[in-house]
Amino acid sequence: MVNKMTAKILIIMEHDEQRKELGGCLQDVGHVVTTVNTFHNAMEILQGTDFDLIVCDVHLQNDGSVFDFLRWVKGDPHMVATPFVCFSAEPPEIGKYLCDGVRTAARALGAARYLSMHHFNGPTFLQEVEWLLPQQKIGSYYNGSQSESNHNGDGQDDVLNTAYSEQTIRILPR
Repeated sequence: MVNKMTAKILIIMEHDEQRKELGGCLQDVGHVVTTVNTFHNAMEILQGTDFDLIVCDVHLQNDGSVFDFLRWVKGDPHMVATPFVCFSAEPPEIGKYLCDGVRTAARALGAARYLSMHHFNGPTFLQEVEWLLPQQKIGSYYNGSQSESNHNGDGQDDVLNTAYSEQTIRILPR
């Protein structure tokens, strides 16, 4: 078997449990993961380290908003091509009603994906983010089978409903 390079992924999540779940999920398939809990910490790290993917909590309550942070990342010529995933883990009740607006704003600012999970599911999360990584840096999650989701790039939002949970993931088109 050919050894593949692993991706360097930055996760910005406010809550310890969510940082550990996402980080562990990505590390389990061989990625190098850095986790932080504030935008300020993420900005300091990004000024000195390149990443292949950024996953950021949509509902982070410190140092500004995810939109300010996303605008900062996409405004830097060095990071503009880095895929950025806006992630909503266990969104608050009002978040369910704001989902479309948040997704639209994230897309307009350059996010590659907007994912919302009421209950974190590692395999589903992996299938939704690993395709954003360069082919030579995908983790060991893929074994030749493709995901159920529709990454067709037709400009329409895809919705993935899994049979094994009650989660819905809203996905931004490429």
